[in-house]
Amino acid sequence: MIEEARLGDIWKRCAAYIFDILLVNLFVFVILIAFTVTNSPLDEIYGIAFANLAIFAYFVYFESSQAQATPGKKWMNLKVVDFEEKRISFLRAFFRYFARGMPGLVLVVADVAVSGTGIINQHLGWYFLIPVVTYAPVLFMDMRQGVHDVMAGTVVVKGSTEDKE
Repeated sequence: MIEEARLGDIWKRCAAYIFDILLVNLFVFVILIAFTVTNSPLDEIYGIAFANLAIFAYFVYFESSQAQATPGKKWMNLKVVDFEEKRISFLRAFFRYFARGMPGLVLVVADVAVSGTGIINQHLGWYFLIPVVTYAPVLFMDMRQGVHDVMAGTVVVKGSTEDKE
């Protein structure tokens, strides 16, 4: 069991996530501009696909790397570990990233089932609740885990010099 004193502070997790999102979206923004300058709808689709792949690769690569942290988490002295405080595998990092979007997928499926349309409709405001559903449990759970942490079996802890492999 991981001691409570080792768990990452919530405000640091928020700051790290904001930093990471700003950093990766700056890169993504440049890529999207490059793809949309051609005015081809197909290039826009490729740009959006590449942008999503870049965001995915950013989180999965860094969280499964030897640093066990994205640049934002590293800046806040945090890292992602399993329950034995060991480095997570690429597959677990992949699942953790995928699980981050699960509440959104559930919301989209429910919306389509109820209204028959989905994202581009009068219920667009509900989609802004996705981060709340995903991250709110961090405030209430003993191990300060979000939905994605619970599903992937991970915990965000304070970094240390005695990294365990």
